[in-house]
Amino acid sequence: MKVNPSIFRAYDIRGRYPEELSEEVVSYIARAYLKLYPHVKTLVLAYDTRPSSPLLAQAIRDVFVVSGKNVIDLGLAPDPLFYFTLLHHKYDGGIMVSGSHNIGSFNGLSMSVKRKGDDFAYDVIAKELDSIQDLVNKEEMITQASILGKVKKRDATDEYMKHVSSRVYLERQLSVIIDSGNGAMGFLPEKIFESLGCRVKTLYGEYDGTFPNHPPDPYQEENLKDLKEAVVKEGADIGLAYDADGDRVAIIDNKGRVVSGDFAMLMLAYQAIKKHKGPVVHDVRVSKAFLDEMRKLKVPTYFSVSHHNAVIRKIEEVGAVFGGEITLHFIFPKEYYPVDDALFASLKLAEIVSFKKDFAKYVDALPHYQASPELFIEVSDDVKFGLVSKLVIHLKKEGYSIIDVDGARIQLKKGWALVRAANTSPHIKCRFEGDTKEDLEEIEREFLVLFKNFGVPITQEHYDELGL
Repeated sequence: MKVNPSIFRAYDIRGRYPEELSEEVVSYIARAYLKLYPHVKTLVLAYDTRPSSPLLAQAIRDVFVVSGKNVIDLGLAPDPLFYFTLLHHKYDGGIMVSGSHNIGSFNGLSMSVKRKGDDFAYDVIAKELDSIQDLVNKEEMITQASILGKVKKRDATDEYMKHVSSRVYLERQLSVIIDSGNGAMGFLPEKIFESLGCRVKTLYGEYDGTFPNHPPDPYQEENLKDLKEAVVKEGADIGLAYDADGDRVAIIDNKGRVVSGDFAMLMLAYQAIKKHKGPVVHDVRVSKAFLDEMRKLKVPTYFSVSHHNAVIRKIEEVGAVFGGEITLHFIFPKEYYPVDDALFASLKLAEIVSFKKDFAKYVDALPHYQASPELFIEVSDDVKFGLVSKLVIHLKKEGYSIIDVDGARIQLKKGWALVRAANTSPHIKCRFEGDTKEDLEEIEREFLVLFKNFGVPITQEHYDELGL
């Protein structure tokens, strides 16, 4: 069948329901999955709170059952329960139905499969997504099995709670405010923190995939307003906010301020390398302060494409002890399974806070430079990658020192500028950092002009967003 090719992203599938991602489309995707991975006998299936999610999950479930495959059905469950069930019990594969941090009209699929031997790929890579797209376009038919598969309902909550709680030590009991954003995390974080003796209050723990209180994206500070206010009002030690599927967590300090992804990366890296020797992996947006600190500690660092699955692959490749993205994905390969479980990351952050008398004071003491917010510039999916590729070639010809792992991070004497195509949305993203405020403004002005002259649709709104 004919589908919009833009739903096949670099590491997963995303599209609007039902125009791009309907029950029919996902049933053909499930058929293609089985065609590529016939060894999968048992699949783990879960979905988030969006109204379309149980419908898409049902279409996937039907294909597997008719094909004689068994399904471990978690129902409505976040990524932490999904990946824990899949990895802890070593099932053959899994599909998570979720639009992640995108607005409610979007949905998506993240697909996992167990490979031969000990190697385990946690998400289908780009090449295989191309193969799935080809098979979907060929309208592969279901071969009905002589014996239908079985569906087993499962609740992994208690098993998961026991497993992750045993891997964390809190020096003192904390006051914690949770914002689940009406997503799949629900009241699960509250249950775990309460089991550790913490005092907990949850905002928006009720499931509602229309996201009536704020969009399910904790990376955007405007979505954290209620959490910031609640932390101050309750005199809490820390606030934690999750996206719709629970693979990202934002942190609020005890003064009600957002703790940046750069600071979170640095705190968690310090924590990891105290226990384990080895390199760390980070995305191309990470602060120079992070790199400077790792260099001082003689810790090798590796750039990765800006997607959590790419970070996980790089962690495995270099044997890293920690990895993450400033967009609030964090991975602890020596402490847990190599997945971006936001609830486990929350527990590791709480562990850090429990050893500090004043968390905000600790954050203020962390080294930092002057960084801009990340600009989201609307560019269609069929144009963005080509435009950035041409820009990278141009920058190299002009003699700029760049890191081209993901777009172009332009290395400058007093900072850096970044331009890259988003992997999960129709945007080109830009970010800037300078040693001082003056350096930052100079870099922003210079490269906004350069990017615009090359065809990136920079507008006055973007200048306003940077305060220029």
